[in-house]
Amino acid sequence: MERESIRIIFEQSQELNELFKNCPAEILKHWELKEYPVGAIIYNQGEKCDLLSIIVEGCVDIYAIAENGKKYSPRILESGDFIGEMELFEEKPLLNFVESITKIKLLQIKRDYFMKWLELDRDISLYIIKYSNNRSCYCAQKTLENSLYPLKMRVCDHLLSCCKQIENKADSIEIKLNKEKLSERFAVTIRSINRILQYLKKSNIIDENTDSIIIKDLRKLAIEVEKSRFL
Repeated sequence: MERESIRIIFEQSQELNELFKNCPAEILKHWELKEYPVGAIIYNQGEKCDLLSIIVEGCVDIYAIAENGKKYSPRILESGDFIGEMELFEEKPLLNFVESITKIKLLQIKRDYFMKWLELDRDISLYIIKYSNNRSCYCAQKTLENSLYPLKMRVCDHLLSCCKQIENKADSIEIKLNKEKLSERFAVTIRSINRILQYLKKSNIIDENTDSIIIKDLRKLAIEVEKSRFL
């Protein structure tokens, strides 16, 4: 039954079908399909990683927790993203926790079979190199932004980016996000985030619910991003 489910997934996803088109049969049979509910901890920070995962459906939060309890959540991974590929190469402990935000489906394979796949299939080796390079560039870009631009600009830019991901845009756009999550994403205090959100509310750009932020004026939000770049 699981083999049949995996076959159907490949047929339904052009991206996965392309990724696995040259995967040897001896490797293909070792892939497993796993499902996790909302809020499941899939990987623990500091533990040894022995599995490569590919997200088939859903999204996960990637975050780290420091010794003082401070939480940093730099990004969210979605369908098509890999989990654990960097740590697998060097057999190093995981740098982050991985927690499901929605119900998710993962394709998983043990490290030994993944490494064998890389040996046998030149295309997947090149794909992983490009994927890892893109992720490294993304992290480098975020590091530059965190170092060079004020928090206000980064928060406004993040809200704008979230809006762009919503297909059916209305006059007001509701984002499932709150000040606690923003605090984790930018590794700053809730008080710092609250000052920015209060400013945006007074400027009639946003409104807040308990677990969401409502964008009332996209144009004004974009203007705040550009203004804040030069502060």
